[in-house]
Amino acid sequence: MWSVLPRKKSATSPRLHQVRPLTPPQEERTHEPSQPAPQKAVVLDASYTTQNQSETFSDKSRGEVTWHTLLSSDKTASQDMSAGIASCPANTGYLAHHRHTQSEIYYIISGKGEVTVDGTVHAVTGGSTVFIPGDAEHGIKNTGEQELKWFYVFPTASFSDVKYKFSEVEKVDDRVDEFVPRKEPPVLKIYGWDS
Repeated sequence: MWSVLPRKKSATSPRLHQVRPLTPPQEERTHEPSQPAPQKAVVLDASYTTQNQSETFSDKSRGEVTWHTLLSSDKTASQDMSAGIASCPANTGYLAHHRHTQSEIYYIISGKGEVTVDGTVHAVTGGSTVFIPGDAEHGIKNTGEQELKWFYVFPTASFSDVKYKFSEVEKVDDRVDEFVPRKEPPVLKIYGWDS
């Protein structure tokens, strides 16, 4: 549609302008990321650990320890965290020194032991709680006459996300508690070879 609009007062001739109908401003559409489906509760029966076989390391140098993964996104409808229960037999049980990217929490359910975190030894008993920072070298051993049992939690959806990196150890005695971290890797000396 065309209309005639007058010019400013100094103007003598009318001017033609195209007039557009007024429309309300369009709301900007923002694309919000879709919200994840709400999480549902996961409840495991008290008999879960007795009805399911525990896991252990095939390499015995990693420890005399067993565990049950309780929450892990590949097994349960849980997200953001994974958890389980581990145990070491009386006197000799241990989990060798290792690291992983994720931080971890231990809650000691029963027994008596020692948790070593970055070289510092902490005595623990039933009811003790230990926070282990990400990438901190740590291990646990049973120092009591009964099974040492603890609940562990990782801030990651699946237990398979946790990549254990075991420290090299050097056995200095036949007793388990005499394993110490090796300070430097062994050096192979070849005589008569200049490098």
